Parts: sequence; C-alpha cells; structure tokens
Amino acid sequence: MPLQLSAREVDMFIGFLDDGFCTCEMITDSDGRPVDYRFLKMNPQFEEMTGLYGAKGRTALEMVPNLEPFWIETYGRIALNGESRRFQQGSLAMGRYFDVYAAPIEPHGRFAIQFRDITETKRIEAEREAALTEAQQLLAELNHRVMNSLGTISSIISMESRARAEGEGREALGRIRARVQAVASLYRRLNASGSIDTVCSRDYLDKIVEGLSESIGSDSVLLEPRIAPMKLSTRIAVPLGLIVNELVTNSLKYAFAPGGTGKVVVALEELPDGKLQLTVEDDGCGLGADRRSDSGIGQQLVHAFATQLGTTPVIESGPGGTTVTLRFDD
Repeated sequence: MPLQLSAREVDMFIGFLDDGFCTCEMITDSDGRPVDYRFLKMNPQFEEMTGLYGAKGRTALEMVPNLEPFWIETYGRIALNGESRRFQQGSLAMGRYFDVYAAPIEPHGRFAIQFRDITETKRIEAEREAALTEAQQLLAELNHRVMNSLGTISSIISMESRARAEGEGREALGRIRARVQAVASLYRRLNASGSIDTVCSRDYLDKIVEGLSESIGSDSVLLEPRIAPMKLSTRIAVPLGLIVNELVTNSLKYAFAPGGTGKVVVALEELPDGKLQLTVEDDGCGLGADRRSDSGIGQQLVHAFATQLGTTPVIESGPGGTTVTLRFDD
C-alpha cells in the first residue's frame, strides 16, 4: 500500500535521515510506459552519495545520460504498480553501488527512494573475495606439491621394502609407508574439497581404511568403516587419521591367527554431549598373556596423537576381541 505522506511530512522525514533520500515522479510515454523520472525533493546526503548536484526539477537521464534501463524499469514498477522494494545494485554510469529501499507515495506515479552508497563496502568485499580465491589457488598448488613429495617418499619406502628380505625390517618399512599415505590422503581430500581448513570425515577416513584393506591383500579379514559424515578441522583430521592407521594395523597384526578370519570396525560418531568418539573394534582373540599390543613406535604414536586431541585411549579386551575408544572435542 502506498505511503500516505503529505509534503510537510516528507520534508520532516527527510530532515531526520542520515541516508540519501529523494522523492520523484515517473515520466511515461504515450502508451504509459516508464521512460524517465524527475527528481522533486532531496536531502543534503543525496548529493553527497550520488554525486548529482542541482538535480531538483531535472530528470534522471538529464543528470546521467547513460543511466542503465534497470533504474527506470524498477522505479516504474514501484511508482505505477504500487510495489515496494529493497535491493542492492551498481551503476557503471554513476560509478557507484547502492543499497536502496523504494516505495510508492501519493499522488499516483510518485515514489520515494531511501538509499546508501555502499561502493567502498563492495570494493572491500571484492578484494576479500579475490584474496580468498588466490589463497585457495595457492593452497591447491601447495597440496599438489605436498602430495607429489609424499608420493615420492612412499615410492622410495616401497622400493626399499621390496629390496629387503622378509622380517621386522620389511614390516617396519610397510608401517612407515602406511603412515605417509595417511597424511597424503588428508591432502588429497583437502584438494578435492577446495577447503582450506576442513575435510569431510567420511571421505577422509574411508580412504584410509580402504588403503589398509588393499594392503592386506586378503578377504579373510573384513575392514568395515562406519564413519558419520561431518566436517573435521585439519587440526583434528591429521592425528585422527594417523590413529586409525596405527590401531587398524595393530589389529591386523595381533588380533587374528595366521589365515584366520574376522572383522575390524572403524567408527566415528558425534555423541549427544557434542564430543566425537572414535572406536576401533576387532573380533579377534583379545590381548591375552601370550599376546600384546604394539608396545613399540606404533603404540607410542597412538598415545602421542591422542594427546594432540586432548584425550587418552581406553582399551577393553577379552576373548571376544579388543576395542579401543577415544572421546575428544572437535
């Protein structure tokens, strides 16, 4: 519904505004189509925010001959159809960007415009967007180089492992290679998502579990990921991925008899209190007197990475298998 403002009320309204303000009347052709509009009244901020001086009584196209049709068409709908509208729009002809609220007023064909020059704000936003795009491109390049370097390291370790005879040395190299690949997986996921500081938990951890499954080269032990999809910060993702790598490797090494069958479940979920819970559970023979967890570098790494997450692993083991649980804040 048009604003019912008298000339005196408009003058009073103008005086209270810090924004630019003006009233106008629409000019139409013989068919009633809007072709221009005339400025009737304005406040001092009008001239400051538009750069248009002495506009009273003159038309928009007289003041700005190259004014974009958008302005006349938009104000025409407002003045003639009784619409009110809030919008942001730039004008190349005026070299400015405006935040505008326009509404019809009496008599029919007239309208009021309240606006603010947001050119500087838009410039800052554009510069920020350009800087973000550049940062993302640099990150992608950095991730690409890191992945190449990690790939080279992994290949060297693999070559060294193949050159060695069977035994602890070869197994140790295999574990080192898996750790390198776990870190490489994070960079691949970051690069794929285009994110600077977060990664999808399911994409990331599923890939690590998939890599470990391929390394087994056997169908006797099933690796089952149950990862709830959520965004993980890289601060969390790096130690979490390495913990998964160590715990799954530990289960594969000690939980099952040679040639035996079984399952290892890797689960990540968000608890009702907002904490995250990682569980690595196997249905192996448990940690009896004749068995042990990896008390070497693997176990030390798990505790070190858990400390980064602000938590401590909880181990429950029996004849039906072993479960390692970590609860931590995102």
